[in-house]
Amino acid sequence: MKRGPKAEPPSTKLARGTFQPIRDGVKTEIIVPGDPPVRPDYLTAGAIDVWQEVLARVMAAGVSEVDSALLARYCSLEAEVRVAFKSGDELPSAAYLTVLRQHEELLRIAGPKSRVGGGGDGAKPANRFARNGARARA
Repeated sequence: MKRGPKAEPPSTKLARGTFQPIRDGVKTEIIVPGDPPVRPDYLTAGAIDVWQEVLARVMAAGVSEVDSALLARYCSLEAEVRVAFKSGDELPSAAYLTVLRQHEELLRIAGPKSRVGGGGDGAKPANRFARNGARARA
């Protein structure tokens, strides 16, 4: 076994933009799906619809059976928020929307880290060593 850090898969290098066809083009990546989340029986009809919509996305993000309860809570909350928006009478509170966003981030289906090639807000440079050796000019 070679010493040093473990080699990164080609998909990670493609997303980051460091893929080299000569080195990484010959590597094959095996994707093994985990156990899918188990849908609980207490979900409402609206929550089941949300479950069916997001199941493929969360499975692609790496959510497994361990995260079933979190996904069920997300689906229930999303269904309630949709009903509130469709009714038009009263909008859901900011607390509902904040918790919904937090669930989406935990499930890796929203936010900058969930986007392929997303490096955040762009405030930090991609290469943290870019200024090595360069001194500030006075």
